[in-house]
Amino acid sequence: MRRLERAGMTAAAAATATGIVLIGACSTQVTGNPQVNQTELAAYTSEVAASSAAASSSRAAAVEHAADAACGAFAAANDSSVDSFNAYIDASNNNAPDTNAKATAAVSTLRANARNVDQKLSKDVPPNVASTLRAYRDDTNALADLLERRVDVDTLNAAIDKFNATKNSAREACRGH
Repeated sequence: MRRLERAGMTAAAAATATGIVLIGACSTQVTGNPQVNQTELAAYTSEVAASSAAASSSRAAAVEHAADAACGAFAAANDSSVDSFNAYIDASNNNAPDTNAKATAAVSTLRANARNVDQKLSKDVPPNVASTLRAYRDDTNALADLLERRVDVDTLNAAIDKFNATKNSAREACRGH
């Protein structure tokens, strides 16, 4: 037992000596001047400002590119959708033999164009543009669904009115892009 007591005392003495050495080492003072180096501060501030400006500029460019792409897809989709749908309307008004074929083509065109617009709605598209383009996509799909079911004229005309209002809102939102 005496042996363990001696080992314990030796370990305690070693730990105490180590602690004293560490405390002594940590209490050493450092020489110097506690003043801000204005040259280094100015360089750092300039670097931070430049980095922030570059990041902001890069983000703005990404947003503008995304809005341009989404609005470009909308413009192309809308022209194609209107042309295809109007071809159906003309055939329907004239009781043309290809009215059903033109209706089916218009349904396909409307859905494909809605999908094309949707694919361009990335997280970088500004919210006001994205929300109007989502509404356009939804109304385009709704119009395609009604046309596919060959609903009555009044129901179809109400959907056309809604589609046109949404299309005009999307045009307005995309005006600057």
